[in-house]
Amino acid sequence: MATRPFTMYLSFNNGAEAFEFPVLPEKITVGHEGDNNEYEIVGLGKINAIGKAKLAEISFESFFPAQSGPYVAATYRDQADWNPDPNYFVNLILRWQASGYPVRFIFVGQDAENDKNKINIAVTIESFERWEEGGSPGDIFYSLELKAYTFYYPQKAKVVTNNKTGEKKVVKEAKKRPDERVPSKTYKVKKNDTLSKISRSQLGDSGRWREIQKLNKLTDADLLKLQIGQVLQLPSK
Repeated sequence: MATRPFTMYLSFNNGAEAFEFPVLPEKITVGHEGDNNEYEIVGLGKINAIGKAKLAEISFESFFPAQSGPYVAATYRDQADWNPDPNYFVNLILRWQASGYPVRFIFVGQDAENDKNKINIAVTIESFERWEEGGSPGDIFYSLELKAYTFYYPQKAKVVTNNKTGEKKVVKEAKKRPDERVPSKTYKVKKNDTLSKISRSQLGDSGRWREIQKLNKLTDADLLKLQIGQVLQLPSK
């Protein structure tokens, strides 16, 4: 049976942004709690009424390395120019957590044929704690708690009348595939605007101008000739 290394990812905005965790945790805890209720029945005693299971919770601890090593995922080790930056991962998680939208957690086990150990679910970031430890300069250790997210939206229904019998019945619209995309936001360029100014005023961080450039597929030359009235797509805050 073919095998592959364990891999673990977080992605955002329908995969528009994503990263593989550079160092796998020693263990991952996946919790499935029931939502049962206990009642006291006269003449019978206590009974346990079974409810629907609560949303799954996933938690683990690891660290973002400040330098490469044999413990780092091959995805990064194989990049000759990879420059480990723990804050890159931290800033992504913090931004996704503050976005108000779910992310997707993907864990792939070693069973490449049947994917028996694969987890691929939408989740919310419930808790993200980080710290540094002596003896590991630059490394950022963290704990992450995720909770399964259920997509919901109003479901349309219409009344259909049988032409032969006159019988009426309610038909629900077929379920749609969950849309994980974050609604795009735009900005119309004004006089004397630069990407740095736009980034500061619209995103609260002038350093994110590169994200605007990449999102709009602008070359470095394009940055020197932004047109008044030009509409730019903005990344999420």
